[in-house]
Amino acid sequence: MMPAPAPSTETTEFRRRHAYLLAVLESMPQGISVFDEHLRLRVWNQGFLDVLKLPAESVHDGVSFADLIRIPAQRGEYGPGDPEEHVQRINNLALKFEAHCFERTRPGGHTHLVQGEPLTMDGQLAGFITTYTDITERKQAEERLQHQHDLLETVIESIPSAVSFFNQDRVLELHNQEFCRLLDLPPSLMEQTPVTLEMLFRFNAARGEYGPGDPESQVQALLARADSPHAHHFERTRPNGKSLDIRGAPLANGGFVTTYTDVTERRASEERDHLAQKVFDNTPTGIIVTDDGQRIISANPATLAMSGYESFEIIGQTIFALLEFDSSQDLERLQKEINHQGNWSGELKISCKTGESIPVGIRATRVEDTKVSHSHHFIWILADITERKVAEERMRHIAQSDSLTGLPNRLALQIRLAQTLPEARRHEWQLAIMFIDLDRFKIINDTLGHPVGDEMLREVSCRLSHVVRETDFVARLGGDEFVILLPAINSPADAAIVANKIIGTLSAPIITDGHELHTSPSIGISIFPDDGSDGDTILKNADTAMYHAKSAGRNNYQFYADEMNTTATERLDIERKLRHAISRNELSLCYQPQFSADQSHPTGVEALVRWHHPTDGLISPDRFIPIAEETGLIVEIGEWVMRTACLEVKNWLDAGLRPLRVAVNVSARQLRRRDFAETVAGVLAESGLPPELLELEITESAVMENPEEAIEILQSINRMGISLAIDDFGTGYSSLAYLKLFPIDHLKIDRSFVADIEFDLNDRAIAFGTIALAHSLGLNVIAEGVETQDQLELLRSNDCDEVQGYLLSKPLTSAAAFAFLHASKVDKH
Repeated sequence: MMPAPAPSTETTEFRRRHAYLLAVLESMPQGISVFDEHLRLRVWNQGFLDVLKLPAESVHDGVSFADLIRIPAQRGEYGPGDPEEHVQRINNLALKFEAHCFERTRPGGHTHLVQGEPLTMDGQLAGFITTYTDITERKQAEERLQHQHDLLETVIESIPSAVSFFNQDRVLELHNQEFCRLLDLPPSLMEQTPVTLEMLFRFNAARGEYGPGDPESQVQALLARADSPHAHHFERTRPNGKSLDIRGAPLANGGFVTTYTDVTERRASEERDHLAQKVFDNTPTGIIVTDDGQRIISANPATLAMSGYESFEIIGQTIFALLEFDSSQDLERLQKEINHQGNWSGELKISCKTGESIPVGIRATRVEDTKVSHSHHFIWILADITERKVAEERMRHIAQSDSLTGLPNRLALQIRLAQTLPEARRHEWQLAIMFIDLDRFKIINDTLGHPVGDEMLREVSCRLSHVVRETDFVARLGGDEFVILLPAINSPADAAIVANKIIGTLSAPIITDGHELHTSPSIGISIFPDDGSDGDTILKNADTAMYHAKSAGRNNYQFYADEMNTTATERLDIERKLRHAISRNELSLCYQPQFSADQSHPTGVEALVRWHHPTDGLISPDRFIPIAEETGLIVEIGEWVMRTACLEVKNWLDAGLRPLRVAVNVSARQLRRRDFAETVAGVLAESGLPPELLELEITESAVMENPEEAIEILQSINRMGISLAIDDFGTGYSSLAYLKLFPIDHLKIDRSFVADIEFDLNDRAIAFGTIALAHSLGLNVIAEGVETQDQLELLRSNDCDEVQGYLLSKPLTSAAAFAFLHASKVDKH
């Protein structure tokens, strides 16, 4: 065989350089791998095997990239899932031959920096070179440094104050979030790079943080101070009211650390303490602080001034040494309550150094000591209530006295009853309540004026007070109502004796302001315990008895009886229902025709009101008219009757009935109203009825209540053309001197005289006398209640002008009256 040719010089040099390169690769601290364009391994070093933990037998020239990465994939180093999927994914990425750089931490904890670059030769892709650098120690050092940094940040952020650090160039190097929050620095400012001290100065100056003045001058002054830094400590109050404690210290490297502490609450607390002390020292109310044993620790000047003691004389003494108690039980009760509940309030007296006592209002409160557990103090507030007590006594007198008469009032009566009744029960005493109402007082008060009425009430009060014993009790409830309480009577006869004295003393005229006034009492009497077991009941029953005294003719007394309550209840029921009668259309009118005495023709009709209640049926006028008079409802009812009668009669006329008058009754209450004439005129205008066809019937007693005023009102009505009649003539008291002054047209003889005119010579004489009197005054006479032919003949034979009664016609409904009158017209023609 021919010997192998000796290597050329070029070959030797290549081998030498190749060996040198391999040596260099092996000596490098990183792992290196070179894959060709087909991803076949061509160059590597031992570091490559060490980094990837590849077995030596698996690494050889030409091994595929996929086969090598399958080894760590099967060890799960690329995460969970199918290893082949990981191999396929990574191999596809490698086929892109893109540069990459990433860190990878292997399961053992080692971290490597993997950097790869595509390899080109003569401008053609020749493969890929990758280095694998173990950076485990560096990463650990970085983590330690990061941990220290995080710890430092945590510490700084945990500091309750704001912290800032500026370096020697006055650039903000470090700060915590409290720095931004406390100084209200917006993110837009703090996100700038870098943030300088001058920027913060300018921002604050622009928003007025440093007070009034030129912002630029303020910034320059602050920068000048920063150029020669010194440790400083001062307080600054920001425009938002927050107070900051600011402390700064320079560092050796030229930097500067500053802390900002919010002391707003502390300052406010100090101000509150200062204010509390000022209040304590200057309040006019006494304040005493005691320990848990109620020993006095502190007392304010007001307490000392109130008690007259010096501070050293009461400090250390118990609070109870200053207070006065009615009994030891009161002291024990107070101590128990304040220890159990922690507070007490009430009224006591304090003993002054002078020996006097002052009434005080006290409020004591336990205050827990938050700094020392199981420790507390008590705050005692003492207010001098001397003036209040005097005022209360004055107000009590005012509250329980009638300002007009000086007599006790209703409240005082209730208090006296509450005191007297238990004593009466205990001693088995009888007790009388007398309820007194003055007759005709309202008329006097309305006609002569309140000053006269007030003077009359004062005189009545004096007279009542003089007819009772000193132990008796006289009160005025209001208006003309008085009550007399007679305690410890022997029998009801004692109350009757006093009642007679009252009637007697009030029978004398009362002279006031040039007027001679006459009044009389209606007295109701109830007896305890027979007529009630409590004050309200016996007072109510006396009131009920008083109403019966009025019904019995006034100027008398009545003892309470059980049946009175039934009557009173019925009366209240009628009053309640009557208030709704007009609005619910329960009232209607009947008309009783009036005739000439010779029966030749009807002369008019009298309108009579009827009340049809939906459940009670027809209620007699005798039952509801007196109640309407007493309550004042008669005014509304009377106006309704007048309006309805005028409208209906006008309808009759429009339907062809010849003109005839309609008589309407007018109550005393209506006549007392100053606008009565205007009301009548309004009704005539509304209905269209000619005035001469309306006649107003007024009772004799109504016009005599106040004759002068009645004359004025009646003349005003008469001038309208309206005719007037005196109703029930002879039943009241009238003066002929006044009677001839009234502009009246008719006198009506009351039915009580007509009823017995056939048999009673007195009634006949009155009836005939009335006819003669009326004719002498130029008046016509109407007799009402004519029920027999003999009565009619007697009246006609004695020149009575007109008659009215059941003999001629009963009261008829509107339709029936129209038909009756129309038929009478036809009959006469």
